[in-house]
Amino acid sequence: MINELQILVEMQKIDDVIGEKISLTKALPKKLNDMIEGVNVANEKVKMIAEELSENKKTQKLKELEIKSNIEQMGKYKNQLLNVQTNKEYKALNSEVSHLENVNSSIDDELLLLMENETKLKEQSQAEQKIQEAAQKELKENEDKLNEEIEVVTAEITELRSKRNSMAKTLPTNIIKRYAALIKNKNRKAVVFNVGNTCGGCGYSLRPQLLIELKKATRIINCENCGRMLVYNELK
Repeated sequence: MINELQILVEMQKIDDVIGEKISLTKALPKKLNDMIEGVNVANEKVKMIAEELSENKKTQKLKELEIKSNIEQMGKYKNQLLNVQTNKEYKALNSEVSHLENVNSSIDDELLLLMENETKLKEQSQAEQKIQEAAQKELKENEDKLNEEIEVVTAEITELRSKRNSMAKTLPTNIIKRYAALIKNKNRKAVVFNVGNTCGGCGYSLRPQLLIELKKATRIINCENCGRMLVYNELK
């Protein structure tokens, strides 16, 4: 039985390493995905600002054309003023010229706001482009490396499982099934040592008689609380 317990201890050591590497297989892809997402977000922000800038410039152009059209219309009205016959006509044309001047004044104010916004957008664009370049650089420098690490860790897990399974074949089927169930359901901890007078898995206090039997190592003893396989700590 001592030999079987020693095999179980070695299997648990391997499963501890497998657990660490499984965590890596989750952490490494997440790290890579976070970098890819960082690039996507940066690209989207740069694109969005570029679209805002383009729309801003189009609006400015339309406003400038509107001002130009109004100036041309005012010129026509002013020419007509030279040929008016009545005071009523004169006042009407003057009113139209005054109205267009007021309209152009308002458009000028709008243009100033648009130009201020354009300046801000250009500053934002430069800042976002720097973030974009940094994100792209980080991804480029790390993508191949992370993919390689993922492949290596995956291969190591396969190798460790093969080694553990080879050891498991030397044990009775009922013990293997019990071990596998505990690995699955007890946070990958099937075999634990006693810590003082308690279970090293859950901290449950062990009865004196159980400790005596544990030290004898004549059979596999399970924790009365968590069910994990207990091994006397001297077998470490």
